[in-house]
Amino acid sequence: MIKWLQTIKHTDWGFDRKSSGKKGVDAGRSAFIRLNGNEVKQKKSLQKKLNLFWSQKKSATLNGYSEPPKPAGWKRKIVLFASLLISVMFFIKADGLKTGRVLLQNLDYFRITSIDIKGCVNASAEKVRNAAGVSVSTSQFSIDIDEITRAIRAENNWVKQVDVSRRWPDKLVVRVSEYQPHALITVDRSNEAVMHYLDSNGEPFIRARTGMDLDFPVITGLELERDEAQLSEKLKQPLQFLQLVGANNPNLPAQSVSEIHVDEEEGLVVYLVEYPFPIFFGRDDIRKKYVRLRSILEVLYKPRMMGMDITRVAYIRMNYLKDKAIVGYSESG
Repeated sequence: MIKWLQTIKHTDWGFDRKSSGKKGVDAGRSAFIRLNGNEVKQKKSLQKKLNLFWSQKKSATLNGYSEPPKPAGWKRKIVLFASLLISVMFFIKADGLKTGRVLLQNLDYFRITSIDIKGCVNASAEKVRNAAGVSVSTSQFSIDIDEITRAIRAENNWVKQVDVSRRWPDKLVVRVSEYQPHALITVDRSNEAVMHYLDSNGEPFIRARTGMDLDFPVITGLELERDEAQLSEKLKQPLQFLQLVGANNPNLPAQSVSEIHVDEEEGLVVYLVEYPFPIFFGRDDIRKKYVRLRSILEVLYKPRMMGMDITRVAYIRMNYLKDKAIVGYSESG
């Protein structure tokens, strides 16, 4: 820049010092000398350099101070996350979870104040509560739900499923689902034939005793079956027949069936409540034979129609022929 100023200082701009002292119009006109082309270009170049210099200097003055850039937000988040992770690791290593659980167990705010038992019909609610083994004032954090479920099912044969849930902060709810009796079955227990309730899936679940509701069809003939898989297989057709009569057709309702005997040779043999004669079903086409039996009973129930009297019937054989049934009469009638 100094060189530029020196150049400006020593540049001859066409002013004649000698003629500057002269007076008059001629002296004034002769004081200005026309510049040639190179001198004009040089002058314009110098002016541009001066303008650029002063503009940069002004910009440097205005922007001489600026705030330092702030650290990016994601960097601070990473630092915070790393610090939290390290703290958690130290907490776990120092057995902090156990310490925290112990502290929570000691808080009165989480102690159980009520145990609600729901769904009991045949099962005793008091027996379910006792089997749970949870007392009032027990901490919510000290109970084992899986253990409570197993204990209730082991002590209550009516209970099929158990749902134990916490209701924070101080309540425990035990909801039970009971077995539904579908039939009775005689099973051998210690060389003694005893009756058990059977659910719709063919599972014996509780012994039927005096005073219980015994108004269900009885499945017999399987007392000596020890293998559970074989027992389940042999129960399929009796259960299918019970499902069909569960529709409660007026000629063959479920309550009219007294016994379903499983015979090795004859297959299913059905007995009605009001009449002692056997109905031989065989082993196949249970649904088709059930529909045919309803039609036969509809005719037999009509009073002495066409000489057919149900009181004289000795047996009904549904497996007489492929698509035929036969009704046998006693000679004494």
